[in-house]
Amino acid sequence: MSFIEGFFIGIAMIIFVGPVFFLLLNSSFQYGVKAGFSVAFGIIVSDVICVLLCYYGLSTFMTATQNQFWIGIIGSVILFGLGINYLLKKAVITNDISINSKKWTSFFIKGFSVNFFNPFVFIVWIAVFKYGHEKYSDSIAFLVFLTAVLTGILTIDLLKVFLSDKLKPFISPYRLKIFFRITGVVLLIFSFRLAYLVL
Repeated sequence: MSFIEGFFIGIAMIIFVGPVFFLLLNSSFQYGVKAGFSVAFGIIVSDVICVLLCYYGLSTFMTATQNQFWIGIIGSVILFGLGINYLLKKAVITNDISINSKKWTSFFIKGFSVNFFNPFVFIVWIAVFKYGHEKYSDSIAFLVFLTAVLTGILTIDLLKVFLSDKLKPFISPYRLKIFFRITGVVLLIFSFRLAYLVL
């Protein structure tokens, strides 16, 4: 029962359309499935770390005003840099095979950093953690619940990658360029909003 509930909560996370959503789609559109997978795994690893921080009682450290300020500032700078990058980026659709392992690491780092340095991600995870902890007193059921939430999130992210791959034949360099510009503007808006909230 705890797995089913946790899994559906993870799937429900799709309603949070944040900067990682656009990063995931853009990476998949331009560089293919492997790039999308790398971003998705970066996202899920950062989520796992958030869960571990909550589990070991470090959530209060992460939500302290001063720490939230610096996390928010770092996140804002990362989003700003990515936003400018997408505004200036050339729309070239590349095959999976032509991207080396070093590039996959950069996609992983992007997915990890954009998700991890977003204070709202911590807030959501703290809420999920507290909900599960209060509902499932048994430690095993609680761990199953958290694992299921992570599984649901990863499932949705991988599904986005697969769907974007199916849409890739319909994406021309011109359309990709438009999507890049939209993504750049959205990321800049997220950047300014995050900076405004932490300041």
